[in-house]
Amino acid sequence: MAHLLLIDALNLIRRLYAVQERPHLPMADDVAESTKLQIVRNTEQMLQQALTRLTQELKPSHALLVFDGRGSAWRKQLYPEYKANRKPMPSLLADALGALRLSMNKLGFSSLLQEEYEADDIIASIAVKLAQHDQQVTIISTDKGFLPLLAGNIQIYDAFTRQFHSEQSVQEKFGVGTAQLVRYWSLVGDNTNNVPGVHGIGPKGAHDLLALGATLTEALEHPDCHKKLREKILQHKEQIKIFMQILTLRTDVQLGLNLQDMRVGVVDE
Repeated sequence: MAHLLLIDALNLIRRLYAVQERPHLPMADDVAESTKLQIVRNTEQMLQQALTRLTQELKPSHALLVFDGRGSAWRKQLYPEYKANRKPMPSLLADALGALRLSMNKLGFSSLLQEEYEADDIIASIAVKLAQHDQQVTIISTDKGFLPLLAGNIQIYDAFTRQFHSEQSVQEKFGVGTAQLVRYWSLVGDNTNNVPGVHGIGPKGAHDLLALGATLTEALEHPDCHKKLREKILQHKEQIKIFMQILTLRTDVQLGLNLQDMRVGVVDE
């Protein structure tokens, strides 16, 4: 059985970069070039160390660093405020990404960037496809958006806390199971993606509602569903549908990848 690490590349790299950038903030235009080079160099070294540690601890047979494409716009078309609260990538890091990818490739870590797709959708599509073929997948990310993918052959690992997520940890943190997470976030909001949820519905109301059925339709039809809560959901039904669409990861992206090309330690000359 293959064991593939799917690494949310920018999720990892931006956090490593932030550690190096922090002592120099705010980054003025007149910061010495030598300082900028050292920040990038240190980030590269930390990335190399992180990838080495992940392969030693998790012992994958294959690994892939997946980067975000800039041409994915369908979520913003549905909801223009999607991720509008996120700070832009520092220009120093943006300029260094190509060199970082090349450096990791020389170490034997393949990478992938598809301009028309977000990394999350690519990772989800690869993970689900391999899991369906009884291969083991471990997603490396701190992004909670991957949690609905948790299954027998799909693990999610936080490289910073060095912990795997589980159905139990999800239940303890959010009060719902993985199958209900997208519905839950659509109701209470998701700050990470700038999704406000439904005004007036907090965690308790969402928990009470989702306990009544596997879907919102089932929950609303349950005799124990509070009338005012039902009215509020129906009033915002179209908005909730949009939130659920943008928070659901695509698993149908066709990439035509060869697993052999992702074998750990194989350098692309």
